[in-house]
Amino acid sequence: MRYLLLVCLSLLFLEARENPFKPIIDNTVLPVSSNRIEKAPPFKEARIQLPVDARVLTSVAVYYQSIDGSIKKEIISIDRSIDWHKPLILTQEEVRTPPSRPSPEANVTAASQPTGTSSREKEEVKREKSAETPKAVFKPFPFVTVEIEGKEVHIITKDEKIRSLHLVHPFKIAVDFKRTTGRFLTRHKKIDFPPYTDVAIGNHNGFYRIVVTYDAPYKYRIEKTDDGYVIRLR
Repeated sequence: MRYLLLVCLSLLFLEARENPFKPIIDNTVLPVSSNRIEKAPPFKEARIQLPVDARVLTSVAVYYQSIDGSIKKEIISIDRSIDWHKPLILTQEEVRTPPSRPSPEANVTAASQPTGTSSREKEEVKREKSAETPKAVFKPFPFVTVEIEGKEVHIITKDEKIRSLHLVHPFKIAVDFKRTTGRFLTRHKKIDFPPYTDVAIGNHNGFYRIVVTYDAPYKYRIEKTDDGYVIRLR
């Protein structure tokens, strides 16, 4: 009886696993990935508004989910200057097959018909008209005129520039001109197109000050011209 008990215990030790809590691996069962692939709605368009200090678009990174569910990244180099006022638009285009080559008879028929302005040409003309650079003129007094167009502010005056400075919040460029004038109240003109918001002239002891307010910080330079000075954004 004792011999039979020893034989049974030996068989149990031989069959026992080192770790009874470790799951049994069945090589006949395929592993299941933990990445979940969920069906997303069709992509149409995305608009990206850049920060106010964006000046050069260096690259674009696109993160996408692959067919196996993993997340991958594609980087496209750009290196182009941009206007942060205009949003970036990400969209998809339909892949169009190239048109078949027309027969000589079709070319003759098309050439004999009068050609008119296509819808695409009309859209291009409309876009060019809408993209015309806006302009503003501020003439508070006969001795000074401020003309604003594009990225340039022309200060037309015969008075001598004393100094220039700028403030950060909000970003303003101030230019002082030497002139002894009578007392006058500060005058403003609102500008309704970027990158400007306001232009003003103020009276000081022995000089007057032209202040141009912008919608964000910019690099700039001030140059002498034949009829005054110009502030150019860079």
